[in-house]
Amino acid sequence: MKFRDFLIHLSILGLATVWEIFLAYQRWLEKYYIRGESIKLWDRIFTCHIWYSPTPIFVILVLLPAIVILALYVYLRSPILKKSGLSIGAPILTVVLMPIFSDETTKWLWGILIVSILSGIVLGEGKLEKVLLAVQGFFPALMVLMIISTGLHVTC
Repeated sequence: MKFRDFLIHLSILGLATVWEIFLAYQRWLEKYYIRGESIKLWDRIFTCHIWYSPTPIFVILVLLPAIVILALYVYLRSPILKKSGLSIGAPILTVVLMPIFSDETTKWLWGILIVSILSGIVLGEGKLEKVLLAVQGFFPALMVLMIISTGLHVTC
């Protein structure tokens, strides 16, 4: 792998992770993936009901790094951009869809780990590129996992 390609992979990893960290600190984002309500049972006892339901706006916001990278691929026709966009998009999409089917955070973590490793193996050519693509998918997806799990456990 050329040093230039290595730097491109690292910069894409950094930018995608920084975007997801930026989203993690946005309080307004919570209303786009969590619905909840407090219900008064008796005189002073309240219960909280929370549903995870990602809206298209939430899905687009968390997938924005992958969308931008794939749009750059269409414009520049660089295979690095195509591989990076797919390796970032697949684990993030896994994280967005996993809470719909399971409510255990450990299953979500295993899901993004497996999808990240598989995307690195399938899309990469050399060993270093496979590792970089797997890491590129894992770190942004881990940030989205933290956004969703924190929102589900703190809301209400």
